[in-house]
Amino acid sequence: MSVVDAVVVEAVLEARGGCSDQEQARAALSEALLAARAPSHGGRRQHGARATPALADGVAHWTVTMTLASAATTPKSVEAVIVDDAGTIVAQRTLTDRSARACLPLARAVGAWASLVLDAEMNRARDDDHDPAAASVTTFAGSTRPTTTTGGALEVSGRQGTVTDSAPEPVAPRVTKAVELGTMVYLRNGLMQTGGVAGLSPFLTVELTPSWVLRPALFFGRATERIGGGDGAEGVVASHLGTRTDFCRRVPGNYIERRGVEADLCAGVEVGIVTPSTGANTTARVGTGPSVNMRGELGGGVALELRGLLGANLLQFAAERTPLVFASAELGVSVRFR
Repeated sequence: MSVVDAVVVEAVLEARGGCSDQEQARAALSEALLAARAPSHGGRRQHGARATPALADGVAHWTVTMTLASAATTPKSVEAVIVDDAGTIVAQRTLTDRSARACLPLARAVGAWASLVLDAEMNRARDDDHDPAAASVTTFAGSTRPTTTTGGALEVSGRQGTVTDSAPEPVAPRVTKAVELGTMVYLRNGLMQTGGVAGLSPFLTVELTPSWVLRPALFFGRATERIGGGDGAEGVVASHLGTRTDFCRRVPGNYIERRGVEADLCAGVEVGIVTPSTGANTTARVGTGPSVNMRGELGGGVALELRGLLGANLLQFAAERTPLVFASAELGVSVRFR
């Protein structure tokens, strides 16, 4: 088993007079990196390297440079850069001290961050040394290794303030709202004195939030039996035209997404008309009541829907002896779009 060659790490503080405790900060940074070691990369340079080579003093070493952004900046901010013995920038980070009183907390934070990066580089070098195939891909001497910025939160607290990492927060994934288009076959009673109505009900479901949806629908139906017959009269066939809007609470089932059954618990209001095929006795209907919709996913956004509703006729039921209560059963399919 081979051993990875390790080199020392040099600490550099470039404050340009912006630190009242410059010597203490330099000492703290050097102390944090005193025992740190980094893998030797053989002195070959890569694209993206700094202009000053890491071998300027003739001794192979890595360099951790802490540079104060500006002496007058509030809060105080520094840029930390790690350069390997080949002159390549390995990692860089910007850290901020909102207390803006001294550089010592920043130096401690840079030392802690650099130690983590150097440990990771040593572990990577050991892994590459034991796995030649991986080394051929992640070798430090080739152009396959980009300049990186070590991620993760970093906070160092002390008597002189708190240093926070100024790396940007990850962007939350965009949440898309669903829209469903579908149609139902419905069978309803309670719209006329006798008989029922059968027809089609196209609908649209709009997801307002993951738990609440709006469901407008239309109704186009025909009476299942003739009305107005008697004394030898044949009677007429009535038509039903209407619209309904439901506001629903969506309750997902305990299943993998897009593979199961979900329920919509709704309350809605509807208006419509019942029109005989002959004559002028068109009557209006206004109703309200609850409904329940069960939606079973079939795959590819297509679902089978089963719906039941119950309501009260609020108009014309007394004058025409129309039943006060109506009920409907519906079956259909829908397609979900995101």
